[in-house]
Amino acid sequence: MYVLEQVIAHLLVPLLFLMMLLRSRKEPAHLQNLSHRFGFGAAEQNGAVWIYAASLGETRAASSLIRRLRTEGFNVLLTHQTPAGLAEGARLFAQDSGIQQCYIPFDLFWTIRIFLRRFQPVALVVLEIEIWPAMLIETARKGIPIVMANGNLLEKSIGNGRGVRRHLLTLYHLFSHIFTRTDDYRDRYLRIGVDPARLSVVGDMKFDQLIDPIHLLMAENVRSNLPGAERVLMIASSVEPEETLLVPMVARLLSNDSGLRVIWAPRSPQRFQSVSDALSSLGINITLRSTLGPEMSAPMPQTQVLVGDSTGEMNAYYSVADLVFVGASLVDHGGHNIIEPMMLGRPVVMGPSTYGIDFAAVPAGRTGAFESLPNAVYLEARIIELLADPATLARMAAAAIEFTIDKTGAADKTFLGLLTLLEPPTEVASE
Repeated sequence: MYVLEQVIAHLLVPLLFLMMLLRSRKEPAHLQNLSHRFGFGAAEQNGAVWIYAASLGETRAASSLIRRLRTEGFNVLLTHQTPAGLAEGARLFAQDSGIQQCYIPFDLFWTIRIFLRRFQPVALVVLEIEIWPAMLIETARKGIPIVMANGNLLEKSIGNGRGVRRHLLTLYHLFSHIFTRTDDYRDRYLRIGVDPARLSVVGDMKFDQLIDPIHLLMAENVRSNLPGAERVLMIASSVEPEETLLVPMVARLLSNDSGLRVIWAPRSPQRFQSVSDALSSLGINITLRSTLGPEMSAPMPQTQVLVGDSTGEMNAYYSVADLVFVGASLVDHGGHNIIEPMMLGRPVVMGPSTYGIDFAAVPAGRTGAFESLPNAVYLEARIIELLADPATLARMAAAAIEFTIDKTGAADKTFLGLLTLLEPPTEVASE
């Protein structure tokens, strides 16, 4: 099966380049550092702990574990699939010479072998659910321990457990240890045959993220410079299929509430311009975050919607909002991260599709911090009700803080488990 996968992967390389070329029209970074995709680039951190955090969310989730590794003297090789992940890692760790960043190579046996030979990592830590055959098989063949952090095996990923899916699930057997979020996740790993001795329930590392003070300053600037903002709704991490529902909904909300302002941060940078154009076409006054300066301190006269055309600044946007809608939930995508807004004490509403985050959504719903609505019509009605009811919003905000306050520690538990697989570092960490 691995040979067949590799034949297919090689045949798909031209298509990968075409996709990168198309995406580079809106994100030029997709065509930068192409040598990384073949295992090359400066090898500054030989013998480091290799962490694969595919995109921005995974990079933020890994940040506390990375800091703990550095405090204990381990160098880190931090790899990414997307420019957003690379940029966030640079923002978080630019001053630390013990951390090297690069893109992950294409999942081809020879690019991974080149990468492993050049960087010689002492361990591989994979974030959440990234199962790439060549990366895992070639690393295991070198005898390098592989760990999964924030393990996120969904019921949908298991499916009927047949064919190609069955083969991919067997790759979980290559992990020396899997650190996962809840007992429900542990049960799924057991169902696909993972040794229970190699499983630990430690919680979610997203609860361990630090809030950057600069983001709180940005939020203060936005709030003070957003004229007429009596109430602020945030549309967070929207995806293209649901934006056709969200754009007219936002237009109606604004037309019926002169004191409402909206912050809209699409999930993908590819959607920044499209969302802006769609709102403008309805006569809505928009301002792009990119016009506000480094600390978001520029004035925003007449602004009804601030479009967050940036990455890595979600906590600044969340901090301004009175209520947050989190996307990928009005379509069958499973929903995006609700932990960060709740850590900041923001009530969260979503559409019906939350299977990807039920580990947080279900208990948060029981506390009253979170609500899932059956469709866009019910969502719009509930947003109107909540924005007109400060007392209920305050109760939801308090519940959000209460929900998140005792859930830290997953990064430390993951580190201690990883430590049993590592030789002591030879140098003391320096930042």
